[in-house]
Amino acid sequence: MMLRYDQTADALYITLREGVAIARTEQLDPGTLVDVDRVGGAVGVEVIRPARSWPLDDLVEQFDVPAGDAEVLRSLWSVGQPYPFAKQELVEVV
Repeated sequence: MMLRYDQTADALYITLREGVAIARTEQLDPGTLVDVDRVGGAVGVEVIRPARSWPLDDLVEQFDVPAGDAEVLRSLWSVGQPYPFAKQELVEVV
């Protein structure tokens, strides 16, 4: 699994399986897109504004996500944890 975060776009791409052809992209919610192979396994996930609550449980339930990867993702986005990919707000000090 590889995580790539684009701070400018505030978007995270999670590569679950490298070298696997993407057959289609499915939308879990307005900011969560899942790239899927021909048999319905998740190849990668794009999450817009990943600091928000996004449907990680739905991803794991609906698509073939390796158990180890699911546990890593759950640990990163567990309740009470600071989100690892939070776009920093710019604050002007006067």
